[in-house]
Amino acid sequence: MLPDPGSYEERYRLAGDVGWTLFGTLVFAGLGSVWHTSVIYTVFALVVAAVAARAGGVLAAARRAVAFRTDYAGITLGAVPGQLGSRRPAVLVPWEDVEQIVLYQAGPGSRGRSAPVSSIGIQRRAGAPPLARGNEQAPGCPVPRVAAGASRRITGWRLDRDRLAAVTAAVAPGVPVVDAGPGLGPGIGRPEVPGAGNGAQVA
Repeated sequence: MLPDPGSYEERYRLAGDVGWTLFGTLVFAGLGSVWHTSVIYTVFALVVAAVAARAGGVLAAARRAVAFRTDYAGITLGAVPGQLGSRRPAVLVPWEDVEQIVLYQAGPGSRGRSAPVSSIGIQRRAGAPPLARGNEQAPGCPVPRVAAGASRRITGWRLDRDRLAAVTAAVAPGVPVVDAGPGLGPGIGRPEVPGAGNGAQVA
């Protein structure tokens, strides 16, 4: 079936390293119960598996929570999984508040990774109503007016740049998708330079 030309959605996936850790722990616990080892040992292994699942966002991946969505209503950024009382709840930014969709690199990554992490942010129009949370500038984003609450790291899910560009062109043709870092994809432009007039672009 062909994808809906008016919507594009990505859901959280089970990260490979977390998935293998969880799988190994569950197998370990299962073998312990088969070999009639102590109940305490088996319960301990299951508790470790549950903690690993929670820490890695496995529960969100298992229920396939929405990470990102664009449709006729606007852009939905899903809640960040893997933490209690998430600092970034799901947010819907209507198209009338969107000036640009910005792709950029922010770092360092989690778990000691020093490489920058691909991120996406929504530059909202001047005068747009404040978000419920996270109105400060998104850390690492080089484009102004991209609030922390309207940005996400692309971790635990994948972004199809072609689909994003195509759906945005179909439902909100006046909103550019720009790349503030290297590696432009088809239909992806450069961010406009603030104060340089319409059409000005970063070299």
